[in-house]
Amino acid sequence: MSNKKNVPVAGKTVAGKNNFDKKNKKNAQKKRTEAEKNARRVIEEKQKKQKQREKRSEEIRKQRRKANEKQTRATTKQAKKAAAKAKKKSRKENFGKKVRYYTSKEFLGSFNYFRIFVFIVVPIALIVFGAVSLSQSVFMNVPAEIKSTEFNGRIESEAVAEKSVFNSLQQQVFIDSLKAKGNKNFKFYINSVIKVDDDFTADELCLGNPSENDCILIATIYDSDGQVLYRSLGIEPGTEINRAKLFTELSYGVHDVKVAVNAYDKNNYNKIGTQYAKIKLAVGVEYNGEK
Repeated sequence: MSNKKNVPVAGKTVAGKNNFDKKNKKNAQKKRTEAEKNARRVIEEKQKKQKQREKRSEEIRKQRRKANEKQTRATTKQAKKAAAKAKKKSRKENFGKKVRYYTSKEFLGSFNYFRIFVFIVVPIALIVFGAVSLSQSVFMNVPAEIKSTEFNGRIESEAVAEKSVFNSLQQQVFIDSLKAKGNKNFKFYINSVIKVDDDFTADELCLGNPSENDCILIATIYDSDGQVLYRSLGIEPGTEINRAKLFTELSYGVHDVKVAVNAYDKNNYNKIGTQYAKIKLAVGVEYNGEK
């Protein structure tokens, strides 16, 4: 009896050959996978090197830009220095020309009283007049004893000098409408018309030291005879006094008075300057703006 198990059947493969083909396919797949991994690794290395080259190129460009900017600044500085030197030289030459002209026989020969008046007397007179007017704007309108008020460090309490309810823009409106004169190194504001009750308490005083100031203020209200009607203690920046009692009694009616404000350094108490302004006290009456 013949053994049919080992006889190949048409259309079928032998078991051993089938396993061999699967093994070859598996090896081929493994080789392709390794090849793909190697290819990706090569690509990643190339990309990494490309990024490194780009980074290095960017660093070189930055260094070049810095060097160019430094060179540009040096060139600009040198050009400005040369221009300033040339301008100084030109001024010196022009000044020399003017000196030579004004000391020349031609100029001195035509010199007359009109030129003396125009070139010497008038400028000196204008300078003196301006200086006197500027100094007298404070010295003549503020009594000496008020202007010389000293600050001994006493500050108004928080119950009297409260934090200002006005912002900087509103404070500036008060300042502009007040038209204070004198030293311009500080600012202050106060109500131009102050209502005074029957007990001589001033309401709506709005006497404030703007927060932009870096100094302490002392305000003095006085009449045309120089009599002090009210004087505050030190008012710190950002605070204001809205209610105060007058030092003396006044008759009913509207009184034209002045307020002088002295400013002092916060640290050493040295005086900075003085300003003054004209205001009105409406005692026991309503002021409607009529003069």
